[in-house]
Amino acid sequence: MGRDYFNRRNYGCRIKEFTINGYRHMSLENNLIKIGIALDKGADIYEFLYKPKDIEFMFSWGTHMDSDIVPGIASGKGNFMDYYEGGWQELFPGISCGEGVNGAEMGMHGEVALLPWNMDVLEDSEKKITVELSVATLRFPFILKKTLTLLENDSVLYVEEEIINSGVQTMQYQWGHHPAIGGNFLDETCEIIVKGTPAVKGVQADLGSVSCLEAGQEGIWPVVTDQSGNPCDLSKVEKEESKTYREFSLSNLEEAEFIVKNNRLQIGFGMRWEKSVFPHLWVWQMYGGGFDYPFYGNAYTLALEMWNSLPGGLSEAIRQKTAPSIGPSENKKTRFQVFVTLPDEA
Repeated sequence: MGRDYFNRRNYGCRIKEFTINGYRHMSLENNLIKIGIALDKGADIYEFLYKPKDIEFMFSWGTHMDSDIVPGIASGKGNFMDYYEGGWQELFPGISCGEGVNGAEMGMHGEVALLPWNMDVLEDSEKKITVELSVATLRFPFILKKTLTLLENDSVLYVEEEIINSGVQTMQYQWGHHPAIGGNFLDETCEIIVKGTPAVKGVQADLGSVSCLEAGQEGIWPVVTDQSGNPCDLSKVEKEESKTYREFSLSNLEEAEFIVKNNRLQIGFGMRWEKSVFPHLWVWQMYGGGFDYPFYGNAYTLALEMWNSLPGGLSEAIRQKTAPSIGPSENKKTRFQVFVTLPDEA
C-alpha cells in the first residue's frame, strides 16, 4: 500500500493520502477526531472517529468498496447497494424510483456516490487543514464542490458546498446527505434529539410487521400510534434483536439540527445545517429488520438525512413541484457542521 504524506507531521491537524487495493483514500485528523474518505468512491466518509474515547460513529457494511468485482447481472436500480460500505454518502443530483429525467436514466441514489472525486489541499498547518473535493456528473450538467475543514482542539467538521449548472438549460435536482450511524456508538441507549414537533410521514411502501408505521402514515414527532394502536416513540433507538425497520420524513423543522445521544457512553453525534437549503430530514431506522437483499437482517444502523426536497425520486419530486431548479451557469452554496457533543454540551 503506497502512501503520500502532504506534510510529514503526525501531530496537530494533518492530512494523509494513501491507497487501498489501488483506490485513493485520504484522512483528515486533529487531536480529537479522525475522518476517513474514499476519494475514488463518492468521497464517502466511512470513518468519523472520536479519538479520546475511541468511538466510531459511522456504520460499517460490505466489503466491495475497494473492488473491481463486477456483479453477474446489472441491477435495474443501479449498483449503489452492490458497493455500499456504510458510512456517509452525498446523494446528487437526485434519487431514482425507476424513471429517467431529461432523457437520462438515473440509478439508485444518483450519480456522485459512485464516481471518483478530485482533491486539492487548500491549507495544511498544524492549526488548520482544508481540502476541496470536486466531481462532475456524467449524465447531467453539474459540478459539485465541497471543502472540509478541521481546526486544532475542535471536534467539529466544517463543510462548505457548491453546486454549479455547467449546461445551457435550467435543471431541476434533488440534493441530500446520507450519514449512516453505527460503529461502537449506536445501541439501545441512544436517543434522537430533534427540537420541536415536526410532521412525520411514513415511506409510501408497505414495510409490513417490521415497521410500526403504516405506508404513508402521518403523525407528529416523536410519538406516533403504531399499527396495533399503541404509542411508538420514534426518538428511541431499539436493540438489533428487535428486528424492526422504518423510514419516514420529518418536515416543518423548528431548527435544522439533530443530535443522536448515547446515554451509556455520554457522548453524541450531531449535524447543523441551513434550513433554507435542506428543509427536510429523512430518517432511516434499520434495527436488524431489513430482510432480503442487501442486508438479510444483519444491518444495525440509523441514518438522519438532510434533504432539499420530498417526495421519493427526482421524477416524482418534479411532478409534485418540490424539486428546486438552477439556471444555466448558476451556482448554489451552503455550509453545515458535523460535531461531537459531550455531557456538558448535549
